Amino acid sequence: MRIYLLGGSGFVGRHVTQELERQGHVADVVRRPYTPDALRAHLARSIERGEPYAICNLAGASLNQKRWSAAYRREIVRSRVDTVRGVIAAIDDLPAKPAAYLQASAVGYYGSSLTEAFTEASPPGSDFLARVCVAWEQAAEPLRALTRVAFLRFGMVLGRDGGALPLMWPVFQMGLGGTLGRGNQWISWIHADDAARLAAWVLADDRLDGAFNATAPQPVQMRDFTRTLAEVLHRPHLTRVPGAALRLALGQRASLILEGQRVLPHRALDLGFSFAFPTLERAIRDFL
Repeated sequence: MRIYLLGGSGFVGRHVTQELERQGHVADVVRRPYTPDALRAHLARSIERGEPYAICNLAGASLNQKRWSAAYRREIVRSRVDTVRGVIAAIDDLPAKPAAYLQASAVGYYGSSLTEAFTEASPPGSDFLARVCVAWEQAAEPLRALTRVAFLRFGMVLGRDGGALPLMWPVFQMGLGGTLGRGNQWISWIHADDAARLAAWVLADDRLDGAFNATAPQPVQMRDFTRTLAEVLHRPHLTRVPGAALRLALGQRASLILEGQRVLPHRALDLGFSFAFPTLERAIRDFL
């Protein structure tokens, strides 16, 4: 099957592309702009060939590259919602609909908590990231009348080629790593390869729709995350970066580090998905 990937050139998108191709699919990375006309032109090629196709939408303004000014917060929402609307408009008039539509979301959907454990059945939170995820997912609801719709609520995706880990790795290798913030905030993480395998699995299986938590089965608290990284690298774990310093440096974006949620992948496990990297230590050792 041909899979059209929006946002396919990003960190997660690159891993999904590689996994889809490894499984024998044709991964077609669609570049911006994601306007209805541009998207329709891409999708029409599959219809002309008479081939089945699906859409994997990973597009959206980065949460990690800029301070969250009021203008950029609007861009975070707009870039996600407008892309979904573009997809809907593009396929609405096409004679053949996609076999499936898979969209990224995030564990921020649940809000933050030090004590709760969240599953796909948990209600959304009320903070900024939760509102972003709710708007993002709700924008795709009209697609349910046209095709199978699924969401992957990604946790912290770990890889040596993108995300947070390349920023932390050299600091820890120099022996300067330590806990970020108070250390009791939960990190719901997933190895990039498992994230890609999960995306390919959902796209290929007609049984699968609705939300799936794209997180490993064993989330950890921040102090255990940083300690495990230090131990695997055989480096000390001595320092602590105060939350106030991170807020000063990053502004509201510091909430990605200082707040967290314990998110469990109940639906994936219940439906038979097997994680290659269920524990943090195993995942980090894979990057050595």
